Amino acid sequence: MAEGKIGLVTAKEGRGRPSGRTLARAVSCNSFQNGEEFLLNGGEAGTQVGVLAGGQSYYINTELFEVQEVDRVHVPTGTIGLVDAKAGKVPPPGSVFGPYVECDDFQDGGRFLEGGGQQGKQLAILPGGAYYDINPALFDVTVHNVAARGGELTDWHLREISVPADQTGVVIALDGAEPKDDRPGPSVPGHQGYRLPWVFLANGGWRGVQEETLSGGTVCALNPYFVRVMLVPTHLLTLEWDEKTPSEALTNYDAHLGRITATVQGYRLFVDVKQLLQIPAASAPELVRRNGGGQFSGIGGLQYDRLPVQRFVQRVLGAIVASYFSQIANALTVREFLRNYRDTRLDLATLVENELREWGVESKGTHLGEFRAGDEALNEMLQKPAYEEMRSELLTLQQDNAEREDAIDTVRVRAEKRRKALDLQAEIETLGLDNVMVLRMLKEITQAPVPQFISGGDLSAFLETQPIARLEGLLERMRGLDPGAGNESTEQPSLPETDADEDGMKK
Repeated sequence: MAEGKIGLVTAKEGRGRPSGRTLARAVSCNSFQNGEEFLLNGGEAGTQVGVLAGGQSYYINTELFEVQEVDRVHVPTGTIGLVDAKAGKVPPPGSVFGPYVECDDFQDGGRFLEGGGQQGKQLAILPGGAYYDINPALFDVTVHNVAARGGELTDWHLREISVPADQTGVVIALDGAEPKDDRPGPSVPGHQGYRLPWVFLANGGWRGVQEETLSGGTVCALNPYFVRVMLVPTHLLTLEWDEKTPSEALTNYDAHLGRITATVQGYRLFVDVKQLLQIPAASAPELVRRNGGGQFSGIGGLQYDRLPVQRFVQRVLGAIVASYFSQIANALTVREFLRNYRDTRLDLATLVENELREWGVESKGTHLGEFRAGDEALNEMLQKPAYEEMRSELLTLQQDNAEREDAIDTVRVRAEKRRKALDLQAEIETLGLDNVMVLRMLKEITQAPVPQFISGGDLSAFLETQPIARLEGLLERMRGLDPGAGNESTEQPSLPETDADEDGMKK
């Protein structure tokens, strides 16, 4: 038998099969290599339930058995295989699935039939990434490339369920017990995230939306005939009441939220509103159940259906905000509306937070943006107070800055006075007060202006008035200056008394 193949065996001789049974039952005969044992053990003529595995050699009497090679069943990685039984017991009326029978992933057809396996859809699936020795005469296996078959089932339904990290998977069971009340089905033990649907059913699982969700990041192989998984975002959502583009109107969660219009005293005021919220995973099932996502008809699988969240946003948030602005529009004048705009935001935020809390949804902030009037004349009137307010704020800021600069200049002047006083004090301590006074007078005289051009008059009299003439006496005195006079003097002259500034420094 070739690799990748299995042998489908038909016995030419043997007992007759009971009426209604299409496959011969399994008997011990060493993989059909012992024909005598086959016949003695009651082997039946016709297509056998057992198959021959590939990659092996068999010694088979071709006079008794006919062997046909067929492909093994291959389920690609990341997909699943769905199984329908062609033979077995007839299921009772209203039954969706045959009962689960342990049969080595449908590779042991004899055990399936002996264990009470029923015809029709099976709860168990074939995980991807493997080959299976399954008798095609007993089981019809649906794998990839199912489009040619037609019907509702597509390749998409045969993919593994992958829940993004920022979302949760709300599960809708398409089979189960009739719900006992109007709430999501309670958790039942043992079904391993709906991978074992027969355990879910045996433990009384309800049909419809389930309380237990699939966490973000989960990847699992689930039977699309048994469950539908609807994704609900658990990340922070930003919802805006504004004009939408055609693409946004189809895909955004806030697709049905248009710009808020409030008619106040006959004027139409347009208000921009933004809401931040987060849907916890525990609140997602109820949100889906109450907003049209809990249908349990048709084929399941993974669904990227935004409709339940869009309906929640429209029916809850949209209705609250629209009703609120309608009420205040009827109760306020335009002036009052503008004056109370800040309080409006706070009131609306509280109202939204309380309503969302009843749904188990968290409000992360309600924001009111700028508004404008449909009447341009009113817009100009509304903008003027805003302009004047901004201008007043600017003037106040400039005044504050000027006062700060004055204070800085005052501090700088005080510091300069202090520095000069310290320098003068140090000079007096070194040279003495008389010497310092002479040096200061000399500096002033040398800086006196001197005529650049002299004409007429008495030159000698003029020279007597020049700084150099007046310096002669001072120069004679300077020749006799004693550098240490200030240190050796027993009586230190003091500076003339002056008014002290507020820092205690003399002016």
